[in-house]
Amino acid sequence: MKLISRVAAIGSALLMVSAPASAIVTSWDYSVSSLFTAATYSGTGGTTATLPTASLTWGIPTTAKGQSSLDVGNSPAKGSIDTYLGSSPPATSPYLAFSTSLTHHNNTISGGSKSLTSAVLTNWVTLDPLVPDNAAMPDMIVPFSISFTETTHAAPCAATSRTPCNDIFVLKGGFLNQSFDYDDGSGLSTYFVNIFPTSGGVLSKLQDTACRAAGEAAGCFGFTTPEGESTTLAFGFTISTKKLDVPEPGVLALMGIGLLGLFSLRRRV
Repeated sequence: MKLISRVAAIGSALLMVSAPASAIVTSWDYSVSSLFTAATYSGTGGTTATLPTASLTWGIPTTAKGQSSLDVGNSPAKGSIDTYLGSSPPATSPYLAFSTSLTHHNNTISGGSKSLTSAVLTNWVTLDPLVPDNAAMPDMIVPFSISFTETTHAAPCAATSRTPCNDIFVLKGGFLNQSFDYDDGSGLSTYFVNIFPTSGGVLSKLQDTACRAAGEAAGCFGFTTPEGESTTLAFGFTISTKKLDVPEPGVLALMGIGLLGLFSLRRRV
C-alpha cells in the first residue's frame, strides 16, 4: 500500500511538471484612437462642433484667441510596449506606452454664451502580442466621461487659482490596476494596466469646493486650467504582471486619462 501511494504521488508530481504553463506576452504593439462622441452645453450663442470630433468648441469669444476648446492630440497613438514582470513598472521606455493627449484652450468667452458642461471621450484600442507573436485582441471601444465647469472671472474661486478663476475638469472612471486576461492557447494570463500623465499637469483629488462647483461629490479627481492659457495633458500607460502597490488616494498624482477606463472590465480572448 505504501508503494502504491508513493507511485501515485510521483505520478501526480510528474503531471504537474508536464502541464503546460501559459506564456507571458513580454511585448505588445498597440494603437489608440480617440474622439469625442457626446457633449452637452449650457447657455446660448456660439458655434459648437459636429460629433464625433477631435475638437470641442464653445462660447462667443471676446478676444482674438477665439473660442474655448478641448482638443484630442496624438491620435492615433501607435507603438510598442514591454510587459513589466512585477508590480512596480518604471515610467520609462520600453515599459511606457505613449497615448493620446488633451489640450484645453481656456479662452475668454462672453457670459451666458454656450459653455461645455460634459463630454464623452471614446477610445478605440488594439493590443497585438508581439513576443510571442500571437493573435491580436479584439478592438476595444471604451468611453469615459468628463464633467466641466466654466468659471466666472471673479473671486472667490472654487479652485485655487493664480488669477480668477481656473476652469474645472472632473474625470470619472478607473485609473490604476485595471486588469485584462489574455489566452495564448495554453491558458489565461492576467495583466494590469496603470495610466498617468507623462507631461503637462497632473491629476489629483480636487478641493471639495471644486467638486461641488462641477456637480460632483467630494473626493472627485481631475485638474484645473488657468484662464487665458492652453493646458496640455499627455498620457501614457504601463502593463505589468502584478498589481501596482497603490498609496493613499490623495497621493495619486500619477493618474492619467489617455486610456481612462480602458481595462475597466476583465476581458478574455
